[in-house]
Amino acid sequence: MSQQPKVWLTRWIRSNLAWNRWVSIPCAAVAISIVGQSASGADVDPQVAKALGYKPRQSNVVYDQVSEKDAESCTSRYESKNGVDGLTVMGPNGQILRRFNDANGDRQVDQWCYFKDGIEVYRDIDSDFNATADQYRWLGTGGTRWGIDKNEDGKIEAWKTISPEEVTIELVEAIKTGDEDRFRRLLPTEQEIKQLGLGEEKAKQLVERVVAARKGFVEFARSQKLVQNTTKWAHFAADKPGVVPAGTDGATQDVVAYENVISIIDNDGTSQQLMVGTLVQLGATWKLADLPKTVGDGTMVADSGFFFPSTVATSGRPVSTPEGTGGMTGEMQALLSDLEKIDSQIREAAGDSNKLSSLHDERAQTMVRLINASKGTSEMELWVRQFVDSVSSAAMQGEYPEGLNRLESFEAQLANIPGGKELMPYVAYRVLTTDYQVKSMEENVNFAKLQGDHMENLEAYAEKYSDSPDAADAMVQIALNHELTGDEKKAQEWYKKVADRFPTTNEGKKSAGAIARLSLEGRTFSLSGKTMDNKTFDTKQYAGMPVVIQYWASWCEPCKQDMKKIREELAKNPKAFGVVGVNLDSDRDTAAKSLPAGSAPWPHIHEGSGFESDLAVGLGVLSVPVTILVDRDGKVIKRGAHFTQDMEDALKAMTEGAPNARAAKLPNQQPAPVANKTNAKAPAPAPTGRPVNTPGNRPGQGNGGGQGTPRPGQRPGTPNGK
Repeated sequence: MSQQPKVWLTRWIRSNLAWNRWVSIPCAAVAISIVGQSASGADVDPQVAKALGYKPRQSNVVYDQVSEKDAESCTSRYESKNGVDGLTVMGPNGQILRRFNDANGDRQVDQWCYFKDGIEVYRDIDSDFNATADQYRWLGTGGTRWGIDKNEDGKIEAWKTISPEEVTIELVEAIKTGDEDRFRRLLPTEQEIKQLGLGEEKAKQLVERVVAARKGFVEFARSQKLVQNTTKWAHFAADKPGVVPAGTDGATQDVVAYENVISIIDNDGTSQQLMVGTLVQLGATWKLADLPKTVGDGTMVADSGFFFPSTVATSGRPVSTPEGTGGMTGEMQALLSDLEKIDSQIREAAGDSNKLSSLHDERAQTMVRLINASKGTSEMELWVRQFVDSVSSAAMQGEYPEGLNRLESFEAQLANIPGGKELMPYVAYRVLTTDYQVKSMEENVNFAKLQGDHMENLEAYAEKYSDSPDAADAMVQIALNHELTGDEKKAQEWYKKVADRFPTTNEGKKSAGAIARLSLEGRTFSLSGKTMDNKTFDTKQYAGMPVVIQYWASWCEPCKQDMKKIREELAKNPKAFGVVGVNLDSDRDTAAKSLPAGSAPWPHIHEGSGFESDLAVGLGVLSVPVTILVDRDGKVIKRGAHFTQDMEDALKAMTEGAPNARAAKLPNQQPAPVANKTNAKAPAPAPTGRPVNTPGNRPGQGNGGGQGTPRPGQRPGTPNGK
């Protein structure tokens, strides 16, 4: 270790930073009151003692802590990770416990990172480098929440990112403590409601609904008896989200919402229901639209939905269970309690394949009992979906070898259950995709045959359940497979079926974009948007020059290999042609950090919505890379996945003898991390005819060839997040 890091660390250990104005160092944690020693008298590394004394600034964080005795065996080391210097603290078994980063190189800690089971679950961030945290992020298995605290008083003022599940977690905590400010942060402001682009009347109704919720919270929290001081959030329960398409009642863009959301809570081992109501998506956050309700004797389980008025959880039937049970029978409450215990055991059994398999089987049996207990009611659909999704996920992750058999057996019996026929399309599609994924993980698998069989299964499904939402996803996969294998005519036929049959869905819009992309040659093409350093860029700045456009993502290695080829060509004649990247990572900093200095020295447009951005949807970009070559007149002459030899030859033909081609006035070309994502929306590419902004889809399926590489965590044949 160099002397300079040692000096920095020593100074850090001795200092309190501004941090300790609000966070006291708990002596009981590692007996810091006995300087340099544990309770047993053994020496404790002072760096370790100081580091373990810190705790997250937000209270509801689950992270690894150590006893006084274990503190003696903890170690620390100064190291650089991904170019960021910091101190890493390891536990007795070598697992990482803490990481304290100096992100900007000023020799002050500006990121306090906390780990659970070796995974970072939470981070306090000092984004303005004044030694006090102003952002709080839950990460890894800790969730997705990202809170902003501009005045640095330790209280979150706004959410930059929060999932619908986490909104209900925050809601339960707000009710528990009667915290009005915490509740109000979960409601949309009038300005945010305007951003939804609703029609005038619908927007007015939503404002009135939110104002009523804001005014009524204090009295609700005071008078309700369901959420107690010891109440724990247990589960998020809702049907799949729905889309209000642009044009509905004057809406100018698609709106995504959940209706009749239920938060299942635990009161000393008893599961009960808190009626949450409507949740609406605003970018990376979700917002409440209702004051919550508790359920008692004779109370309706759900109101008619705000965005989807026909959505009623119990078809207007009142709950006829005793007061205080939350609308559940005693049997169902007991099963939910069992389910929570099993989930806890599954988390603890991580890595133990035999134990996991047994626990997943026990969980599946419990879910089947819940389904049987809810036969003939609307609640059955919720449990069927949860059963299928959880068993499918466990099977595809290799944690439940018998999962596929369990799903196939359930599918065979479903039609005989009251209300089961209506759920057949959902279940059948998950069985189909699970079958493909599980078989793809087998040893010595014949992928060509497996892929061929899977395509046949998808076609059969699309024909049998032609009107189901999953049919659109199946047909997109079929189309993409034809595209990847070079049969673009068949690909366009299938994309057209989706675009015609499901025009307002995400799949329909992406399919229309894919048709436009496959027809680009000879068309005038340009694009514009905000670059990673938040400057406006337009390919018109390259007027009179050939342009290479590459869609890419940080996790795509083939993209970076193509970047190297493009960079080598550009180095031969820097002013002969222009290059622009379109990054499809959701997080701008992740994208910027993935490019070493000088590896791709050209502008990179980043819209912040990943594969759901206008520039991706408008061209039906389902995987990366996607590369487009535009000539001096702005017309597309080549397009495909990679920067191929054919494309390289065409570029050389256009640039030979053009060393004095006009250099464009470019923004700062080297991408750099910035604190906030842009919400700027670039206009859709010319072939689409109009901008598109749709949520819900994911990047390509398929085998990673042809058009490009799927996003990590997505395998070919997986359902569209449903």
